[in-house]
Order: sequence, then C-alpha cells, then structure tokens
Amino acid sequence: MDAARVTPILALILWSLPLIWPQSGEGTVSSAIALIYIFAVWSGVILLTWGLSRQLANEMDEPPDSEP
Repeated sequence: MDAARVTPILALILWSLPLIWPQSGEGTVSSAIALIYIFAVWSGVILLTWGLSRQLANEMDEPPDSEP
C-alpha cells in the first residue's frame, strides 16, 4: 500500500530530471534523447502502477487471518 502512495512522487522526480540536464556547452543532451527518456519514464510508471494494482487486488482477495 505504501508503494502506491510513493509512486506519484517517484514519477514526478523522474520527470523532473531533464530540467537539470545541461542545456549548453559540453555534455548537452539532445531534445530527442530527453523525449525518449520522458516516454520511457511514462511507460515505466504505467507498468509499475499496473503491477501494484494487481498485487493490491490479490491481497484484497485473500481472506484475513482468523488468529487473534
């Protein structure tokens, strides 16, 4: 359950990384690479949330322990 709450924060941090990449001089990252990175993060977040939702659904289907 905690991972589902942290996922949006993780996505925001990963999407913000291109903002600190160098814009001029040596080591400049092209805009094409930045767009590929953003698309990869977006796809990864979709897969992560899908996996978390499946895991949480499986936990909700299991009956609670009857031990006190």
